[in-house]
Amino acid sequence: MPKNIVVCCDGTANQVVSGDNTNVVRLCAAAIKGPAQIIYYGPGLGTMEAEGALTWWQRVWTKLAGLASGYAIARDIRNAYSFIMVHYEPGDRLFLFGFSRGAYTARAVASSLRMYGLLRIGNESLVPYIVRELLHVDSLFLRLVDRLTFGVWKLNAKLVGSKFDKATEVRTYFATRSCKPHFVGVWDTVSSVGLLSPTRIPYTANNADIAVGRHALALDERRVFFNRNLWQRDPLAAPTGPHDIKEVWFAGVHSDVGGGYPEEQGGLSKTALQWMMREAVAHGLLVDQAVLERLLSGPPAGKSKPDPDAKMHNSMRGFWPLVEFVPVPRGIHGAFRINFFRRRQVPDGALIHVSVKSRTNYARPLPPNHRVEN
Repeated sequence: MPKNIVVCCDGTANQVVSGDNTNVVRLCAAAIKGPAQIIYYGPGLGTMEAEGALTWWQRVWTKLAGLASGYAIARDIRNAYSFIMVHYEPGDRLFLFGFSRGAYTARAVASSLRMYGLLRIGNESLVPYIVRELLHVDSLFLRLVDRLTFGVWKLNAKLVGSKFDKATEVRTYFATRSCKPHFVGVWDTVSSVGLLSPTRIPYTANNADIAVGRHALALDERRVFFNRNLWQRDPLAAPTGPHDIKEVWFAGVHSDVGGGYPEEQGGLSKTALQWMMREAVAHGLLVDQAVLERLLSGPPAGKSKPDPDAKMHNSMRGFWPLVEFVPVPRGIHGAFRINFFRRRQVPDGALIHVSVKSRTNYARPLPPNHRVEN
């Protein structure tokens, strides 16, 4: 009997904790578990130490290294891909959810399925290989070399071409299965995986295999390493059906949308959760309504409820203001620039959630031709 396979990838340094849970954890709590729907949860980058880290300083160092370099995303993609590989059967519906860099992980898992297909059971040893290849399709270093040499050698283009040739060989030689994501729901995907070595993975921006995509974005986040990462919808795709993509902007900073602040301060993130759950349920996610109502209710059952006037946090604290003066690569060609506390750019015609319009004295300028999403 066909089932739902639900893969949940949490944000940077996020995991299941009492009182400070993200929307990924909340979704996992509300999702029905059983033969009709199986759940995978992966904690965020920088949460788990590397295998073999035995002493406390080794554990701390490998967690920090995972945050800085983004190497831990390889493990997270491997784990999620392997779970799908073991449990997928024809007719199953695949749901992918994520927040922050976990959102990028979820989109990267979808990319791996498009690029290589789904390996058959018995080929587990190949999973690390295809994930390594996926992460090295594009090279920041070679892009910089090509810029400095005015594209004479086209080194990065040659690298990309060779990687796609290898992907074709994997699909051909190992008769990989087709497994297309039914629903991808993400909260505020960030544009880089590692703080020190940004990684770009093919098909994370435009993946025609995704049947339905939903993306909740933060209007008020400014940190340069949390730059928005939009889907680039195929202009030739139909507005509904395959490649049905919707990106909606919400008031607040990064974790005001994806969660992670104390539960009693979660009114904004629960607004984004409520929207995402409604969209996912409409496309077949099985949810325990009693649990969901308890999560979304205010006191005494819950500590906060969806509230357009809930507290908006300031994420530009600690060392983050200093980072705003560090040149970072931006754009498709890896050009460097200093952020200087710039606001996120909201595209013309963007979908703005109705809660933003309801917020008292909201000062962020909105595109004049924006549309309102309920």
